[in-house]
Amino acid sequence: MDIKKKIGIIGGGPSGIVSAKTANECGFDVVIFEKNDSIGGVWSITNGKAWDNMKTHISYVSMSFSDYFWDVPDERKPFYPSREEMYQYFYNYCKHFNILDKFKFKTNVIGVSQIEETKKWLIKSNTINNNGDNKKIINEEIFDFVIISTGFFSKKRDINIEKELKRFNGKIWTSEQYKNPIEFINKRVLIIGGFSSGIEIASDIAKDSKNVSLCCKRNCWIINRRFPNNELNLPVIDHCIRSREDEYKEITDTELNIIKNKSLNQITQNQRANEYFKMTRPVFETPQFVISDNFLDILKSGKIKVINKVVNYCKGNQVTFGNSNYGCWREDHVDQNETNEFDDIICCDGYDIDLSFLNDKIKKKISYDHSYPHMPILLHKHIFSPDLENIAFVGLFKGSSMIEMEIQARWVVYCWANLVKQPTREQMLNGISKELEIRNQNEPSDRPQFPVNSVKFCDEIAKEIGCLPDFEKLKQSDPHLYYILWYKMNHPATFRLVGPFSNKNAEYIIKNDFNHYYNKKKIEK
Repeated sequence: MDIKKKIGIIGGGPSGIVSAKTANECGFDVVIFEKNDSIGGVWSITNGKAWDNMKTHISYVSMSFSDYFWDVPDERKPFYPSREEMYQYFYNYCKHFNILDKFKFKTNVIGVSQIEETKKWLIKSNTINNNGDNKKIINEEIFDFVIISTGFFSKKRDINIEKELKRFNGKIWTSEQYKNPIEFINKRVLIIGGFSSGIEIASDIAKDSKNVSLCCKRNCWIINRRFPNNELNLPVIDHCIRSREDEYKEITDTELNIIKNKSLNQITQNQRANEYFKMTRPVFETPQFVISDNFLDILKSGKIKVINKVVNYCKGNQVTFGNSNYGCWREDHVDQNETNEFDDIICCDGYDIDLSFLNDKIKKKISYDHSYPHMPILLHKHIFSPDLENIAFVGLFKGSSMIEMEIQARWVVYCWANLVKQPTREQMLNGISKELEIRNQNEPSDRPQFPVNSVKFCDEIAKEIGCLPDFEKLKQSDPHLYYILWYKMNHPATFRLVGPFSNKNAEYIIKNDFNHYYNKKKIEK
């Protein structure tokens, strides 16, 4: 009897879950190391970073894996799932594919090292003793392969203006600590950070607080989850941002930026003329956007005030803002300063990846550098290192969603299961050189908001796996399905139409979800 090869997976969020399911169906023995007490990562009910009222920015279709869809009638499907609904989806997925018993909860990985002679991996972890003395038990286990799936938002970024905030008398929070508006009722609240978390948290607490100020250096596009004033009420990201028709146009990056910025101005109903949050970035710059359904309306009502300056100094409950970081208050710039009083401050500085369990030798081989928060590691397709064998990374890039995580996980596991060929060293080095170009675009105005083009990224990996449909043939054999996949939806089930572990129901699932999106009659299975 053949002994199953073992895969150790670090992280029990979405990328770890789909990696485990894929490895399990390919016959591997799987162990998932999860430092908290439940599955779900960001979406965990007990330990996740999602707050109580948080909903997904993309629709339930994009928040699905390719062969397990929301098992509820169409009329009850949550178009934009809540935290609780996402957690339940992951739990049901794990239960359906029999991977719940693969988890080692409350198990913190403290070391990952390769055994040179065998090229296997040693995972060192600790757990809390259950006898009540809280003593940590050290465990060591050897694996044939390791997948790092700790997520891009695994560690709260250090507050970059900690010195300026030292003399503030009120309470200072991080976005990770924020769960609901209760703590901020009738309070004067300053939110530092004008991107996704900052804008969404400001909108969440505005109704109950006394007032909210949002400190941000530059404005970004604010788009609704659905198209405004559209009779079909279409989802913006799924319908517009992830279209093969647009992404495969042969144009320069500058031309694409101009097209996207003009489209975003239409979607936002002319934010370039919005006196409350005016978009002033040049049309040729890489667009930066945040999803929020009510921020601009709340801003117009006066419940949120935008301060396009930086924090220079705090004393008591007073916070002084200026046009640059002086580090202290300066009398010679008093005419440029603005001072307001606050009870609480919420710092929304973002998150970093956490690779504290890797030694410096491994970090060097993946070019780890936390001074590039938008791309802290360099890997081929954000997965493989040419200098490391039998280890891979899944979901460790900014903006990775479930469709990208899954296609990464499938490629990794299929390579190790000898279903497909692993990329050559030359291919990996070529891929990493392209990532290095993006990393070196260190100015936000130059670099893309997300390091991958979702459509092309998934299609390129799907081609390697053998699960990318032949769109030209599909255009002839099923024009309707081709129309959906090329012009309307980058559906996860696209990659189950053909290839390894294809799904005979994939076509039905795609067409039915399309009909649900566009309010058409449900098709018969």
